[in-house]
Amino acid sequence: MQPLSESALTHASSTEIFIPTQPQSSPCTRIDLIICDLITHIETYSDDDFDADWMHLTNLEVEALVIALIRHSIETVNGKLLSGYLLESRQEEDSSTEDETG
Repeated sequence: MQPLSESALTHASSTEIFIPTQPQSSPCTRIDLIICDLITHIETYSDDDFDADWMHLTNLEVEALVIALIRHSIETVNGKLLSGYLLESRQEEDSSTEDETG
């Protein structure tokens, strides 16, 4: 996937639908699915501090929350976190390969 230019990213605000201005390669199904899972999780989330049903979230508000969470992830990512996730991913790949062969 090609990185988006800063001008393409400026179209994304917390109240707008993000539409890239550059052509994109075909979407990654796994990423699409996890973003759909995140949307569903937010739409149904409930704990002592937040209840989505009680908040009567609009689609734009859900979108804004998803964007805020992704931006937070971008701002807080670091090498230790990435290396941990990479190790976890590689271990999952190894274990699924072993399951298929053994």
